[in-house]
Amino acid sequence: MADRRLAVIIGVNDAGVDSATSPLRYAEQDAYAISRLLAGAADPYEVVLFIGPQASAADIKGSLRDIALESDESDILVVYFAGHALQPSWSPGTDLYLVTPELDESKLSREPDAGLRMTFLTQDVLQHFNGTSVVILDCCQAGSITTFQGVDLIRLGGRDDPRHAVLAACAPGDYARENSHLQHGVVTHHVLEGLRGAAIDTRGAVTFETLSAYVGDRDLDPHPSVLRRAGEPIVLTRPGVGAAEPERPRPRTAPRPLDNPLDRYTHDLTGLISRLARKAQIASSAGHVERVEYVRSALDAGAVAYLGHGEDGYVAIDATSAFDLGAVRKLLRSARRGFGQVARDSRHTLWCAPLGPDSTGVRLLAVVDPPMWLVELGQIGAKVLETIWDTDFAASPEEAEVRVLTALRSAFGRLPDELFERALFLYRRVLGSIRMVFQPVVTIGESWSKVGVHSYEALARRSLTDQSAPYALLQLAHVWGDHFVVERDKCILAKALTAYKLAHADSPWSSETPKPVSVNVSVRSLLSDSYVDTLSQLISQLDLDANAVTLEISEQDAIEPWAGEQWGEAPHTYFNKRLAAIARDVGVAFALDDFGVGHASLSRMAELPLTHIKVDRTILHHQLAVRELELVMAVARDAFDRGEAHTARAVVVEGVDDKSPVGLREIYRSGIRHIQGYITGERGTPDLHHLAPEIRKEIAARVRGDDENRPAALTRSEQAPGRDSLRRSA
Repeated sequence: MADRRLAVIIGVNDAGVDSATSPLRYAEQDAYAISRLLAGAADPYEVVLFIGPQASAADIKGSLRDIALESDESDILVVYFAGHALQPSWSPGTDLYLVTPELDESKLSREPDAGLRMTFLTQDVLQHFNGTSVVILDCCQAGSITTFQGVDLIRLGGRDDPRHAVLAACAPGDYARENSHLQHGVVTHHVLEGLRGAAIDTRGAVTFETLSAYVGDRDLDPHPSVLRRAGEPIVLTRPGVGAAEPERPRPRTAPRPLDNPLDRYTHDLTGLISRLARKAQIASSAGHVERVEYVRSALDAGAVAYLGHGEDGYVAIDATSAFDLGAVRKLLRSARRGFGQVARDSRHTLWCAPLGPDSTGVRLLAVVDPPMWLVELGQIGAKVLETIWDTDFAASPEEAEVRVLTALRSAFGRLPDELFERALFLYRRVLGSIRMVFQPVVTIGESWSKVGVHSYEALARRSLTDQSAPYALLQLAHVWGDHFVVERDKCILAKALTAYKLAHADSPWSSETPKPVSVNVSVRSLLSDSYVDTLSQLISQLDLDANAVTLEISEQDAIEPWAGEQWGEAPHTYFNKRLAAIARDVGVAFALDDFGVGHASLSRMAELPLTHIKVDRTILHHQLAVRELELVMAVARDAFDRGEAHTARAVVVEGVDDKSPVGLREIYRSGIRHIQGYITGERGTPDLHHLAPEIRKEIAARVRGDDENRPAALTRSEQAPGRDSLRRSA
């Protein structure tokens, strides 16, 4: 066989046996993305994929040796690794190991070949590979291969050899990085972009030379290391060319399937989740909600235990009656580290799911004699049970299921369409149960006659009796991407405007100019035509004055295109035009929320077409808080002072309470006339009403500075039952 294009792709999040190093988030996802790209290239690669718990050093080395020994001079081999790297303490500077899940550093001094050693790759694979090779390492200390390994790689058999090339994520002793926004390792993200066409040359091909130059020009910190002798370019992909026709022969070691790793487990996964929900509800209705019991029942396992660390190893914190720690203690030593790890002896099978660390060490969920389908689910089942353990299935089965699916999405990337649609359906249902309340923005002054309600902010709450903000529920939309974010914001918008319409009809201002209402929205939703259409339709259907509706854009949202998007203009310029078009076509106003956190900047505040700016409470705790407030006011007034606006933008200070080091007097003297927070004595309520006279007088007295040390008019202990102070959110 000749002219084969071969790829061995490895991705491991785990840090090895008994390692104190935290697992990675995106290494396995990165390997999966690289494998799909190469397998689907115009000249497709024969891909062998090693990912997660299946990435054993023995299997990887076996595949690499088979490829090397069967190679031809016309073959191309790509070896990609994403994960942790280990430089053993007993051998500093002389070797490096690519970490696989079973790697045990304590054994390497006696058995140095027990792991995936870099010298194995250079001496036992590349020296015997007859074709051309490219090694891409996205791991810490990756550049070590270009130093103490470099002689082996470039001078094979005592001659200069241009056949082999290395792209390492960082220099020796440096660290590779992951990025939660990119949801990739940083270097891998740019490698993927390059292979998809960003690094294409004049002949329509992506070569190692153009790819390494493209990644090197990204101004990354740390800077990648590249090793390549002069010679003919190594062609990796041809993004603009159609797929080749006959299918190329496969290597003797059959490639692992490249479908989504969850696809073949969809039926088992949905069955597991539904059984857990059903058993939890049965346990709840029976008056006892012991999680170990309903988990054991749903799994149909022999026993289940929740384990923590004690003086003599693991101890059972909670367990079903049949659990015998002594009978499985030896099995725990071999099964305790990995997701879905299995250990067996002549009597029992033990399946373990780590639940994350607490103050005493790693916690474990141990399942004795599990069903075979759970063993086959492996890492997927472990992630499900880990999430279930931290989620109250009995209280809210639908929300719990959304959390489980979100955890899988976060851990494994794309889910099968069936699970994606299931999650979206359930998320809409859970959002449908949310209630809206309104918290007033209050105008302050030295005379109590000047104190009153300026406007309202619509806030999402779980219920009118449980006034906690469902922050985690709202935030999980970002794990799924734009589709969920836009659906969430459309749901909140519809609930907020409908509730506002009803509340305003029964308010003291029903026959007057309506008090404005503001609703939170993400940057991504404002870029969605679907959201803007919903906004326009709601204003028309509810017969609302569009001028009374303000959309609050959180400072915690970045104004920038997502990976793969092309805006064609500078981000702020593009977004400003988008807001101007919405204001022109729909008539609503815009505000900047949470100023002082996230992506806060004075330039962003100055450039966006805003009617008011909300200053986050964190600024009140800054050492130079008053000066910062004065600066915000100056920027808010700038367009008005220069004659470019009819009115100055209002500034609202959020979260003002008795613990704020900056009082109402200092806020007022800085030029700010609006506040929002518990100091007003107002929590979120479903109705709209005037401030009580005593509250208005109290606020005016504080603005004047009368008896600055007196307590607030309404402290928590003095509030009426059911009017607890609330954390403002969402």
